[in-house]
Amino acid sequence: MTGVCFFFENEDIDVWSGKNLDAWHYAIYAAKDINEILVINRTEQILQNPNQDKYIFNTTKEIPELNGNIVGITVPWRQEILNSFSLWEFDHQNIDWYCFGSAAGELPKYNIEVFIPQNGKGALHSVHIASAVMLHRYGVLNWQSL
Repeated sequence: MTGVCFFFENEDIDVWSGKNLDAWHYAIYAAKDINEILVINRTEQILQNPNQDKYIFNTTKEIPELNGNIVGITVPWRQEILNSFSLWEFDHQNIDWYCFGSAAGELPKYNIEVFIPQNGKGALHSVHIASAVMLHRYGVLNWQSL
């Protein structure tokens, strides 16, 4: 079982289609094998739960304790953190949870940190970083070479 935990924030609201979690779904399901999703809803939106694999909470205190190998996906320039790996060197084996932080940098507890190497210190939104991480996961676990 591998899961994803993320914050849904006002910046993520889809003002055109009203399908607020579509971008997150596309990012997460690109990995093929994610089977549980925890959402911390930081908006006034009422989020639908069309799948049994998704659980929606309003605060981090409501989230059940995550167990196993938990990856915190952090801002790109935090390369100096102990137990931190570049996404390009990360093998994704035996990972139980991927946790993507809020716009303010808040993350649930994790024991492995992955950063996304990039040019400069531009701050990508969590959903965009999730796309990169989940596509990388799919590539590493399903292809002989990238």
